[in-house]
Amino acid sequence: MLCMVGITILIVLRNGNIDTTAEDWAKYMTREQAEHEEFQRDAPLVLYLAAVELLICGACAQTAATMYTRRRHALRHPKEGTEKEKARYIQVRLEKDPHRRGAQLYGLGFRPSSDGLECLLVEDIRPGSLLDLWNQRALRGRGQLQDMAEEVIGAAGGDDAANGQDATVPAARPPERVHPGAAIVAVNHVTADVGMMQLELTKAEVTLWVRSEVYHPSQLESEVLAEPDAIVVPGNGNVEPCPPSELQVQQSQPGAGAGPCGGPGPTFLGRPAFDPEAVAPIVEPDANSGPRCACVLLEDEEPQILVRWLVCSILFGWVTLLPVILMQPHEERPRQHLFRQYLLKPCIIILPLWILLWVLDSFEVMFEVSLLHPFYYFSIVHMIFPAVLIRFLMQLQAADERLVLEQRKIRQAEGAKDHADAQPIAVEDPAPTLLRELICVNPVALVWIGAVASIPLVAFNMLMSVKTERARLAQGFVNMIYAPLIALQVAFMWVLFRVRFIDVPKLYLAAFGLLLSVPCFLVWCCCLMCASRFGRQDMALVERQRLERAKEVYSTRPLRPLAPPTEDDSEIGLSGTRVAEASPASTAEPAAADLVDLTEAMQREWELIYTA
Repeated sequence: MLCMVGITILIVLRNGNIDTTAEDWAKYMTREQAEHEEFQRDAPLVLYLAAVELLICGACAQTAATMYTRRRHALRHPKEGTEKEKARYIQVRLEKDPHRRGAQLYGLGFRPSSDGLECLLVEDIRPGSLLDLWNQRALRGRGQLQDMAEEVIGAAGGDDAANGQDATVPAARPPERVHPGAAIVAVNHVTADVGMMQLELTKAEVTLWVRSEVYHPSQLESEVLAEPDAIVVPGNGNVEPCPPSELQVQQSQPGAGAGPCGGPGPTFLGRPAFDPEAVAPIVEPDANSGPRCACVLLEDEEPQILVRWLVCSILFGWVTLLPVILMQPHEERPRQHLFRQYLLKPCIIILPLWILLWVLDSFEVMFEVSLLHPFYYFSIVHMIFPAVLIRFLMQLQAADERLVLEQRKIRQAEGAKDHADAQPIAVEDPAPTLLRELICVNPVALVWIGAVASIPLVAFNMLMSVKTERARLAQGFVNMIYAPLIALQVAFMWVLFRVRFIDVPKLYLAAFGLLLSVPCFLVWCCCLMCASRFGRQDMALVERQRLERAKEVYSTRPLRPLAPPTEDDSEIGLSGTRVAEASPASTAEPAAADLVDLTEAMQREWELIYTA
């Protein structure tokens, strides 16, 4: 902030001597004087950009510290906390049918968190499932407690009326239930490890520790935040709470348009209000409905925001690279250690030079002194250093893919060894995080990255060896997007070769103006079309892989429906169910909905939810 204040004073002092009211004032100056005046006028704006880069670096560092600060549930399991801490969580115990544990899901649709949150975000609850049954019983149980409270208060109402007191019934509390947007912070004994938590979800008995509100920088892009009580927004602009039962009654009345405070009808933020009288009857889960294969990820949390900053560092350099290197990795998260393992050594050499050249360029612009030709400065800072960084980023991407596949293999083998009746798993290839960010990055940043680093991007991307089909698909789209931008990088190098130092501020400002031109707008449209096509093809590939792997599991482990006990079974004392005998109907290939869930995520575009 002090830098920006000083730059503002510099603008006032330099531009105060320019008579902007005089017409054609530049005609009375020589060419050198006019260029000098333009430099004095535009240089403070370039210095503003340098100050903004400092603010961006500080904001990224603060955000990284906030994201990867371990929360209460990561330091201590919720069941080990105090009674006050336990009251913040909902404890859910679920158990599968003993006769079909390998072919029954809990009905939980979720999305693993990213960037240090270490929880499972609920996206969907399948109707008629075990979790939905638990919610229905929770609703009915809360309704019965409310009825008992009304009876007790009603019995005491006569005595209060005789004493001249007013007996009122308190409003019904919203029930403790699992809802979309909640965060599962622990599963059984596992907490703060999304991979092992999902492995626990494949067991026949689970205990979930759920929290309704979750606030984290990684969730700012989605709308899954807290689940507040119902709120009425009156017409006078004030926000006042209103009893949930009143809101529910007003919403159910046809044509009710006015709220209780004289304003418009109630606006619900979060979950709807709870009305004990509106509780639906409990619906038992269908024994043969829903998918049979779980779809869970067994690897560590995905560092999406850190990878996005690394992509931005190709353009902004040390500004977004430094916070990633300074981030302290978790000692039990190998995926977080990859950043320092592949980037720390080259950054020890590159970062000091990067910062030194940035300071030198700011010094030149501030004092109008040419110490290094613009062609050498831009070539080193915006082309050579990013090329070196891209080489190690591609190595990081390949190592991340190998690590994820290894974690899945080891943990799935451990789960099958410890629990013979564990749920079969059918899941797609891991997402190529770095390549996906290069494709789906903001089109403005994409054009800039292509203008300075398209040549090394295409070259190192073609040389990178990957194992999965999803990564190869992303590789093809990276080549398709950035290969045409090589011409833009060559043109930029030619412009830099001809630019003079006196034109440096004009070059910075002209670059922003060029982004608003029609040619760049057409490039943006092409980039958005490619990113959208990649999203559709990637999601189609994920659906195909889930179905193929679920059918493979089905072929090796038939998921035949269970038949109810017969009279002969009852006579010999069998009270459970038995497996239906094989028949053409039972051995036929099941539908896709009976194998694996293919529901699209509500909060993320071109992504499917995971189920257990």
